[in-house]
Amino acid sequence: MTKNHSPEYTNYIRSNIWYSRSRKFKQTTGNRCVLFPWLTANHSHHLTYSNLKSERFIRDCVPLSKKAHEIIHYPILWKNKRNRFFVNGYLRVMGIIVWLFAVVFGGKKNV
Repeated sequence: MTKNHSPEYTNYIRSNIWYSRSRKFKQTTGNRCVLFPWLTANHSHHLTYSNLKSERFIRDCVPLSKKAHEIIHYPILWKNKRNRFFVNGYLRVMGIIVWLFAVVFGGKKNV
């Protein structure tokens, strides 16, 4: 996944800081994927890289399952900036919905 990224990005994604932040994002939704909530989230997907190293849930990243992450990175969705804008908006909305379910039904309280 990091093969086309800068060495700085690759090092960050492999760091304990990112691992901890990614784990927190996944815990925020009760470890549920925001695209397919019936699946376990085992990835955190960047919606934007503009806040790299200071990412926040929904604004910058959302938890996804492996399959959802593969789908999001299909060229027709990810390489086309117009499509990416709509996909990211949808993921943000779904992130809020899945987070609310986690709060109401799973006792999660913080974002």
